[in-house]
Amino acid sequence: MATIHINCGKGNLNCSNKNSNVQSVPFKILADASANVDKYFNKCIKTTENGHSKASFRGLPLLGKNVRLPEGYLGVVLHESLKPHDEKSERNFYVTNEFSNINFWNWDKDPSDNDSITQALQWLDVANALHSPIIEE
Repeated sequence: MATIHINCGKGNLNCSNKNSNVQSVPFKILADASANVDKYFNKCIKTTENGHSKASFRGLPLLGKNVRLPEGYLGVVLHESLKPHDEKSERNFYVTNEFSNINFWNWDKDPSDNDSITQALQWLDVANALHSPIIEE
């Protein structure tokens, strides 16, 4: 099993994007390069009557929702500049941005509490309750 290092600190965090606009889309993009998301995606997002978001990717409809991370949690965006040559090599990730909200998207389906991202965020509250110390009165 490989060792994973997460490097953070003033030198690694791009302070100009301290609260990034993170999108979780229901597909893979087989590229590792910059994209003009503001021009070609963010400008096309519309708000629906129920407060959700509506957009499209390559002509296919997307329905989304913006969710806030629970109190006390902070999301980070990691970047790996050098990919390992095998599975046993050490890996180095660098914190490039942080976020407190995430926009998640579904293909042509309203976002709900049954989506994996909202379930994962709800699980954080359950895990905190399960692992908190019990105080007897």
